[in-house]
Amino acid sequence: MAGQRPVAPDLSDGPVHRLDAEQIRARLTDMTSLEHAATLLGFRLLNFSIDEGWLEAEFNPSVQVSNLRGGVQGGMMCAMLDEVMSLAVLVDQGFTVGVPTLEMKTSFLAPLPLTRCKARGQALRVGRNVAFMEGTIWTGDGIIAAKSTATCQVRRPRALRDKA
Repeated sequence: MAGQRPVAPDLSDGPVHRLDAEQIRARLTDMTSLEHAATLLGFRLLNFSIDEGWLEAEFNPSVQVSNLRGGVQGGMMCAMLDEVMSLAVLVDQGFTVGVPTLEMKTSFLAPLPLTRCKARGQALRVGRNVAFMEGTIWTGDGIIAAKSTATCQVRRPRALRDKA
């Protein structure tokens, strides 16, 4: 898969198969070899749980995502949170759906320095068409920098939608 951008399941014309833990780990590890927003943010998978619908990642932000104060710019923090929250829903659903974010609310609690940080996304409830999720990002010292809640659309594969 390295170098080949995976197609979102909801845009696929063929059958979509639920991924197991090993396949999910491989996909999320290979993701950093793509030209993808996660690469700009310095994404690295730490762990996830299919059964509990959560994902933890480390980010190593570069100077390109900094603000004038020398920390991570707020929009980039939102991008990190959006990444872990959306991936938590994808993990929960075995990468069988697309999950474009519909709405996101973020509270900024502390500056996020340009050093390694940790973020966790949690799928709170995944319905037929909408999912609710939350995320937290911590500084390298363990201080909560931001918390977020979001709603995403749960988009099923074309092949399944066309049959309905």
